Amino acid sequence: MKTFSQLKSAIKPLICSMFFSAIMLPAIAAPTYYSSSKTMPFSDGVLVGDTLYMSGQIGIKDGKLVKGGVANETKQIFTNMDKVLAKFNLSRSDLVKCSVMIDDMDDFAAFNKAYLAELQAPYPTRSAFAVNELALGASVEIECLASR
Repeated sequence: MKTFSQLKSAIKPLICSMFFSAIMLPAIAAPTYYSSSKTMPFSDGVLVGDTLYMSGQIGIKDGKLVKGGVANETKQIFTNMDKVLAKFNLSRSDLVKCSVMIDDMDDFAAFNKAYLAELQAPYPTRSAFAVNELALGASVEIECLASR
C-alpha cells in the first residue's frame, strides 16, 4: 500500500499538467451576430467558433413573399441564405445540416427538385417536417447550419 507522501508525489505532476493544459487552451471566441432587420427579435445568423447557426428563411424579397409557390420560394430562400453566409465568409458548400418545414407534403416533390437545383453534392444532412402554417403564408421554410 502506498503512503500519502507517495500518492501526493504521483498525483502532483498530473495536477500540474491539467492546470497548465487548461490555461494554455485557446480561448473560445465570443459569438458573432448578424441581423438584417432592426425590427425582428432574432438574428439571421450567429457564428460560434467555426459553426454558423442560421435562422429559418422563407422566400421573401423586399419584405414580401415571392409569388410562384414552393419552387420560387425555395430559390429565394437560398438567395437570402447566400447573404447571411457571405457575412461570415461562408458559402453553400459549407452547409452541413438543413431542416425543412413545408406546409403541404403534396408539394414535396416540387420542393425537392428546387432544393436540388440550388445545391451540389456532397449535400448537407436534412430533416423535413410537415407543418400547419408558416409566417407570411409561406409554403416552405429552411433553417441551416454551416461550418468552416
